[in-house]
Amino acid sequence: MQHEVSRRKLLGAAGALAAGAASLGAGSTPATAEPAGPADPGELRVLPGDGRYETLSQGFNQRWTSDPRYIQLVTGDSGAVAAVREALHRGLRPTVRSGGHCYEDFVENTGGAILDLSTMRGVYRGRDKYGAAAYCVESGAELWDVYTELFRRYDVAVPAGSCYSVGAGGHICGGGYGVLNRRDGLTVDHLTQVDVVTVRDGRVEVTCAHRDDPEGSDTSHLFWAHTGGGGGNFGMVLRYYFTEHLPRPPARVWLSSIAWPWAEILKKPADFTRLMTNFGEFFAAHSGPDEPLYNGLFSILKLTHKTNGNLALFSQWVGPDTGPLDAFLAAMEAGLETPATVQTDSAGGLFLPYPDRRRQMPWLQATQTLNGSGANQRGKYKSAYHRKPFSDHNIAATWTWLTKDDPGVDLTQTLVQIDAYGCRVNAVDPCATAVPQRDSFMKLQYQTYWTVPAQDDAHLEFIRGFYQDVYAATGGVPEISDAGHDLGTDGAYVNYPDVDLGIATDPAPAYPRLYYKQNYPRLQLAKRIWDAGNVFHHKQSVVG
Repeated sequence: MQHEVSRRKLLGAAGALAAGAASLGAGSTPATAEPAGPADPGELRVLPGDGRYETLSQGFNQRWTSDPRYIQLVTGDSGAVAAVREALHRGLRPTVRSGGHCYEDFVENTGGAILDLSTMRGVYRGRDKYGAAAYCVESGAELWDVYTELFRRYDVAVPAGSCYSVGAGGHICGGGYGVLNRRDGLTVDHLTQVDVVTVRDGRVEVTCAHRDDPEGSDTSHLFWAHTGGGGGNFGMVLRYYFTEHLPRPPARVWLSSIAWPWAEILKKPADFTRLMTNFGEFFAAHSGPDEPLYNGLFSILKLTHKTNGNLALFSQWVGPDTGPLDAFLAAMEAGLETPATVQTDSAGGLFLPYPDRRRQMPWLQATQTLNGSGANQRGKYKSAYHRKPFSDHNIAATWTWLTKDDPGVDLTQTLVQIDAYGCRVNAVDPCATAVPQRDSFMKLQYQTYWTVPAQDDAHLEFIRGFYQDVYAATGGVPEISDAGHDLGTDGAYVNYPDVDLGIATDPAPAYPRLYYKQNYPRLQLAKRIWDAGNVFHHKQSVVG
């Protein structure tokens, strides 16, 4: 069965599971941990028939339902070790969940045991295994918890995402990014330690891996693997430690949200071409690692299907002077005959509920304004990194699919979201962390949402056709570039998993190349060292 763990792979583990207590990896205990007792099979275990079971069996994407044997709520280190040990003893696949926002069914549809970290929500100052001061974020903390606690207590911030309910557990180790990424880099660029429940040589234990561990040591590989290697590959992350020199958030920021009505754009198709061209060319010119002015600008261009009503542009600017923001907006509108309107409704995504072209707000209030994960619906997602302005074919294909008539399916929530990227993200060597895409300046997310199960096939067919057409010149995917072949694209984002890129059992799946590029062999080494039995796995796992 799918949820059964191979007895051959777990032979060593099974023989040691009954031996008893958790041990501490690398000879160090998490100094700031709040250990709990062994997993309580009563209150902390949710079984079929429990009123909580249905809710806790399903994540954000309503396409996926699950029937796990049980859901174990993990509250601390000893309970986490006991939960993994018991799942293996029962021959069940342990799957780990923090926020439940995985786009694919990597946690659901397993039939095994879901180990739920959502009660481990601590955000506090502590010390790492070497005694250095650090900020600690437990895996179950949602991003809104992270922002509010770090800001209110310490006036610092992690440059993570804008969706408030995403769990830190999967977001960070996948190389999470957000509206401050151009100024402050990625979450993993500030990471100093990760505490992970590992299963190695039959031992289930908490291993503390630090960026200053000796180069080439086993723990150095484990730490590096969690700087972009994605969740569910190497163990169960309990907490992350960040440098005590985390960036301070800006005191105030400017927000802007403008839109172009589809009714007018359809009359002037050249305006659509001009808008995509303007956006790509601007960020191509202003996204270098030492960008002197616009590293404080983040912007999202939301290109929706025509049935949505509007194309939308959201921007956040951290400078006190609005001159650069106004110049950017003028550059976006240059050459368009269709005038931009103020976006004051939710059509098209992010918006400002007031009739101003821009408005200044305190940073935390602005973050709260943007802090939406959207309704729980059925969804399908695809992604791409771009390192050149859009080609004529990219633009023409995007226009074709966003203006298609399809009376059999509701496409009002179908779009491609183009996020500004680069600047300080691109100041890091592509092999210094597991995130290899370090010279792109746009990150794209193709999205479609719906609520009626009967429309599943239609939506999947549409978004697949859309994506494949945009990247037809490179085999239907955003193929990676190298020193001799700048294809304009550079792979896909592991935190937006897409099983259409191949699964682990395929002869030559595309996802290792597109997610990890040249860093995949080192991730495979970390897998062989820390999870040779493939205890932690999913459809797009790192395969040792």
